[in-house]
Amino acid sequence: MSDEADSLKETSGTDSAAERGETPLYQEIVRTLLEEIDAGAYAVGDRLPTEQELCSRFAVSRHTVREALRRLQEMGYILRRQGSGSVLAARRADGRFVNSISSLDELVQYATSTRLEILSVDRIIVEEELAGRLGCRPETQWFRVSALRRTRETSEPFSYVEVYIDAAFSDVVRNLEVVQYAIYTVLEQRYGVRIAEVMQDIEAAPASLNVASRLHVPPQSPILVITRRYFTEDGRLVEIAVNTHPGAGFRYTMALQRR
Repeated sequence: MSDEADSLKETSGTDSAAERGETPLYQEIVRTLLEEIDAGAYAVGDRLPTEQELCSRFAVSRHTVREALRRLQEMGYILRRQGSGSVLAARRADGRFVNSISSLDELVQYATSTRLEILSVDRIIVEEELAGRLGCRPETQWFRVSALRRTRETSEPFSYVEVYIDAAFSDVVRNLEVVQYAIYTVLEQRYGVRIAEVMQDIEAAPASLNVASRLHVPPQSPILVITRRYFTEDGRLVEIAVNTHPGAGFRYTMALQRR
């Protein structure tokens, strides 16, 4: 049976379990792995069992295992790397949202595992001061999408986002309310362009009044600003995403590997 079929079967089973007051399957996996982590079965840096091994052990689909691992990642316990499995990052959760993106594929995974609430969309001409901050040419036209990002389990936002999209790609900003994936993938699908490179800057900054009100933090309190610039294969800058996070509620984790 395919993963998709298994997923549908288990989703139905999970709904029935919820109706009976039983624990969903992915939560059972999370609980078991947390018990093993607490008991010292894994040291920080150790690899956890593979998705296939967990599927066999718990007799569940890959979809269910991935949901369990996603929850552990959001709690700050593990790092997930496509093609290399999951690694224990901490023995204790610290309550902060953990971001560990290191590839375009993980950007897509990040987008699908969180919720984006669109606040506004407007068309602007980028003035010189803003152009300097964004890294684009002044006096050019862009769509600015303002939004809040939350986990699927919490109502409190962990990020205020401003996404700037080249005005030549106007179709991208239509029906953004139903977008469940990274916005750049919509640009690729509708216009046939390919994002070849993303440049990322990370800096600390004081919260402006606007950001402070969005994230419910004091004005001028420390925030983390992650700016990503998306370039096509011919070097054209087509999207800029400015993600702001409260300093006390967010952690960015990166794994470096020797090659």
